[in-house]
Amino acid sequence: MLLPRWHQTLTHFRDQPAIFHGEAVLTFADLAAALATQPLASAPVLATGSALEIVLATLRGWRDGQPVVPVERKDGALPELDSLPSQVAHVKLTPGNDGRPRGVWFTAEQLAADADALVEGMGLARHLPNLATVSLTHSYGYSSIILPLLLHGIPLQTVEVPFPAVVAAAWKAHPQVVLPAVPSMWRAWHRSGILEQAPIALALSAGAPLALELEQSIWDRHQLKLRNFYGTSEAGGISFDTSSQPRSHAGDLGTPLPGVQVTLSDDDRFHITSPSVAIGYDHPRPGEKLGNGNFLTPDHGHLTSGRLILDARGGEHINVAGRKLGPGRIEGALQATGLTSHVRVFGLPSSDPERVEEVAALVPSHTDVAALRRAVSSALAGWEIPRHWFTSDQPSDFSLTRAALRARHHPETGSDPT
Repeated sequence: MLLPRWHQTLTHFRDQPAIFHGEAVLTFADLAAALATQPLASAPVLATGSALEIVLATLRGWRDGQPVVPVERKDGALPELDSLPSQVAHVKLTPGNDGRPRGVWFTAEQLAADADALVEGMGLARHLPNLATVSLTHSYGYSSIILPLLLHGIPLQTVEVPFPAVVAAAWKAHPQVVLPAVPSMWRAWHRSGILEQAPIALALSAGAPLALELEQSIWDRHQLKLRNFYGTSEAGGISFDTSSQPRSHAGDLGTPLPGVQVTLSDDDRFHITSPSVAIGYDHPRPGEKLGNGNFLTPDHGHLTSGRLILDARGGEHINVAGRKLGPGRIEGALQATGLTSHVRVFGLPSSDPERVEEVAALVPSHTDVAALRRAVSSALAGWEIPRHWFTSDQPSDFSLTRAALRARHHPETGSDPT
């Protein structure tokens, strides 16, 4: 049903702008013509690269009946894709604990339901182009920018890098724009002064907790309301802040999007019922609940007057400025250097609220940490390399859970790093 939806978009908006890239404008007819030159896909299609490349890879998968798999890099680790169930139309990647990402499987109907809920709930419209400042291969960017383009005809404006001057130049081409971003971007743009009289009709913040101080400061200076958006890879968009004034509670995640129902489990985790919830994982773990329209998140909270209030985030992944990192992959890269026999990687709270967490590592006391950092730099991006290093001679320390290590080495209560 995704290909017929694309054909509807093409019919309705054939000669209208689809992608703004610098001074160039590609129409929906241009996208269709470019798709016609793409070879037949006989296996899952990896969507990566520029906005145009991701769009064409997506359409190619839909046209040829192959699952689409958005990835940051084609040479990155992938889950098993050779024997996907026949109904899988899309695979999202989420951090795994063993160094290999997990695949989250979606049908065409589930993917479309997510886009439809976002468009309706956020009031996205053709006269409001999406500025593509966030990664278009991550769930947030793909669902809020790529899918509305292809299923609803909402154009996107490319942004090469989210630097203040580049973003300001991008929005000058339009009377008004929608700007999905993460808190660290909003703080950088706020500090630079570019938000003064910016033509932003809708300012979205997701991927990491939005600090009340930042939200209030931008409101006070620019009368621009940042709208907190909450979602997961498994369930798509969940809730959205529709209030007209800055929030008074940092954990306020807004109200459920259309078609989404949220209840609480016995241990106060958010239980999501929605037509956009995934089929399941490629490798489910004991205790997980995902499928049949239901997802039990790892996040704990409560409900107040229909609004979701986050009390504590769960899960083992590390959130670095809105980018989710699987600790197992970092451990694998460190051990591959041959410079450490044991390692445990975990997250610690950052003093910068927009950074959220920083990567920490526990290694044996005899480890040459400086040499290890240098050796792993060829395999990991700078933001993935541990910032904090701890050492131990006790074998039992390397069997501790990540939560226990986090509690032990928390900057307010734990030991000092090396």
